[in-house]
Amino acid sequence: MLPDPGAITAFDWLQIGKWLTRIWIYFFLVVGFSATFLTAHAIIPSMVDSGHVPADLGEKLRRPMYATATIMLVGMGLFLAFTVDQSHIIERFWDRWFV
Repeated sequence: MLPDPGAITAFDWLQIGKWLTRIWIYFFLVVGFSATFLTAHAIIPSMVDSGHVPADLGEKLRRPMYATATIMLVGMGLFLAFTVDQSHIIERFWDRWFV
């Protein structure tokens, strides 16, 4: 028979809340990065080729969007590292990683 998990203290709940917040921030960074990169890399050039957007405006829009996507990509890496680093909180009350 497998042992039951330990009691979860107020400190554990605080750490779990921080961990979940970082997961949600990571999720929104992924969505923001993908939307920004898709727009800069596919949608704007398509609109320029079809004539819906002037070519000079397309170039003016793409550069800041690529910069924003790069910043989001770096943020994704940082929040992923923070989230994995804080995963040790699970060991305080649950001794098995694989259920």
